[in-house]
Amino acid sequence: MNTSSNRRAFLLGAGAVASACIATRTLLSPIPVEAASFVRKDIGNLAANDPVILSYRKAVKAMKALPSSNPLSWSYQAAIHGTQTGSNIAWNTCEHHTTEFWPWHRMYLYWFERIIRKMSGDPNFALPYWNWSSATQRQLPAVFRDTTSELYTSQRATALNNGTGSLPAGITSYTSAFTFVPFASGSSGVESGPHDNIHVTIGGLMQSILTAGQDPIFFVHHCNIDRLWNLWLAQGGGRADPTGDTTWTGHTYTFFDENGSAVKMTPCDVLRALQQLNYSYEGEPAQVNQYCLRLIKIPIWRWIIIIQFPFPPIVLLPKVVTVPLDYSTARDKITSIARSPGQQLVLQLDDVEADRQPGITWEVYLGGGDPASLTPDNPAFLGSIALFSTGIRGEKHGNMAFMPASFTFPINPRVVATMAKTSTLPLVFVPRGLVIDGKPSVPKPLTQVKIGKVSLVAGKAD
Repeated sequence: MNTSSNRRAFLLGAGAVASACIATRTLLSPIPVEAASFVRKDIGNLAANDPVILSYRKAVKAMKALPSSNPLSWSYQAAIHGTQTGSNIAWNTCEHHTTEFWPWHRMYLYWFERIIRKMSGDPNFALPYWNWSSATQRQLPAVFRDTTSELYTSQRATALNNGTGSLPAGITSYTSAFTFVPFASGSSGVESGPHDNIHVTIGGLMQSILTAGQDPIFFVHHCNIDRLWNLWLAQGGGRADPTGDTTWTGHTYTFFDENGSAVKMTPCDVLRALQQLNYSYEGEPAQVNQYCLRLIKIPIWRWIIIIQFPFPPIVLLPKVVTVPLDYSTARDKITSIARSPGQQLVLQLDDVEADRQPGITWEVYLGGGDPASLTPDNPAFLGSIALFSTGIRGEKHGNMAFMPASFTFPINPRVVATMAKTSTLPLVFVPRGLVIDGKPSVPKPLTQVKIGKVSLVAGKAD
């Protein structure tokens, strides 16, 4: 793609020692399969006294009783994802807004799950997943709202904790992300979409990359994100893991097993969840098995900016913000895209930033009529944006330098066809908060959010 932005290229294209005597194992071959496969169940089907829930509670309590220097402790495990202080082995190593997002979090969940088995004494335990995209599961699962439970924390949005609030439909959607074929684009779409949106909307600990792992809902949320990796692959159409990218396959990460021993993994160790890690998800289609040592032909996507709109930064507010996009100079190219089923037109937002966590999401539309009536089932709906891990100047993760956020949204073919016949459409940002007692709410942003660049980008597979 013709751009100097590494962040943009990722979005579209290809992106202190705990103990001196810790033993390290490197996983260069599949992990031995145990007697029976573990099935990660839909938490919406589990009662409060289900063994899965009871074992999770028991393990969390036991882990919180351990000193923070112990790799099996709750605080140590949370710090692997991110921490505000300290620098022990594996701390602050999570991958966000890179092509390693999916594999790193799969590794993290896998070893955390083994620790839960050990600490709960339940050898059959498998983490459940929160299917928040289901219209019946947009409330925080009831077992996390029980104030007497180890799975409860007061550091969440009050309405979610008391059961009056639920997630709005738009922020849980991954439909837009799943239209992408390139791995980097699909991964980024899921991360920038439901992943980030739900982190921010839950609030409290979950709003920050530095503290999110301290909330027990984190791991249930991320199981659903992990599940989406296979669902994305299962669509076919050229979707594949970047196994030919030696930079991606060569990344090595450190975690801890249930005995507190350090272990190392690469993305090649986690491509096939059932075969290599011995788990599957309840209700998922057959897993797509991919291999680092097999060469497969993956379509190469070429991207080019067809217009960057020359206006000053957009400031997002706690009200609907509408910006007219005049793309008259790109009409011929848009017309060509509208007539070609092999091309994709996307809207890209770059240099998005705030001084601190805004604590709010915005739904994004291109066209669609009266802003007051816009809903996620409108073809004009592009997706939602929230700032998590990137774009926040006041939040530092490990040794990572500040990086502005970027968002890339496929434009519905029906809207592209409309654009080929017109010269302008409104770009609309609609603030969304929790649905409380059945009614939408609009929280006030905690700080100003600016969008520095808006572009239309065209892509085609060679």
